[in-house]
Amino acid sequence: MGRVLTSYDIAFHHATAHGVLTAVHIPDRPDPVPEEHLARLHPAEADHARSLRGHRQVQFVGGRLALRSACEQLGVRPGPLLSDARGAPVVPAGLVGSVSHKRDLAVGMVAGPDEGTLGVDLEDYLPARPAIASHVLTPAEQAAIEHLPDLRKWISILLRFSIKESIYKALDPYVRRYVGFQEAEVTPGLDGEATVLLRLAQGEGPFEVDARYHWIHGRLLTSVRIRPRD
Repeated sequence: MGRVLTSYDIAFHHATAHGVLTAVHIPDRPDPVPEEHLARLHPAEADHARSLRGHRQVQFVGGRLALRSACEQLGVRPGPLLSDARGAPVVPAGLVGSVSHKRDLAVGMVAGPDEGTLGVDLEDYLPARPAIASHVLTPAEQAAIEHLPDLRKWISILLRFSIKESIYKALDPYVRRYVGFQEAEVTPGLDGEATVLLRLAQGEGPFEVDARYHWIHGRLLTSVRIRPRD
């Protein structure tokens, strides 16, 4: 029998069209991260982790372990993977990267910069929260899902919500501001891709947006690559 995986173990690796993904198990509780796992980080990351408390510490450690492993999958042994002034992870030169976490799993994705910046988001299917539709969907998106059965309606809401979360992470290096949910309109396809129309309030761009989604290990994973349009 194989070894039973525990907190801070690698759950899986996954190759996507947008980059290499690593997932790491994290505890769904705010217990302090044991020193044996902090020792797996770069010393500067470990020092930062010790300054955090509760779920923030757990999520930071899990996300950096995932991101570090994803970098190594591309043959890069990274230095400290700290955060910029807006909270995004700073990855080695020549790479782009993003992290996300949900309950008991943290993910990190990295790739080369040729196709622009990268954003990733991880979501649970349940519990369903259809009430968020009025906050996260544009009027056109709400009209598109209005007559769907309840389960399909929730999945359609969740897909758009998650893709928008990924969009905002990928957009941030260009716009360096909060981007509202009404500034992106998403139309998911049936093939794991989605069409995105940006209506940025401050007129930035134009940008090319490539949005993908995957149903993976019982979760929804979305990723987005963004680059300025010629």
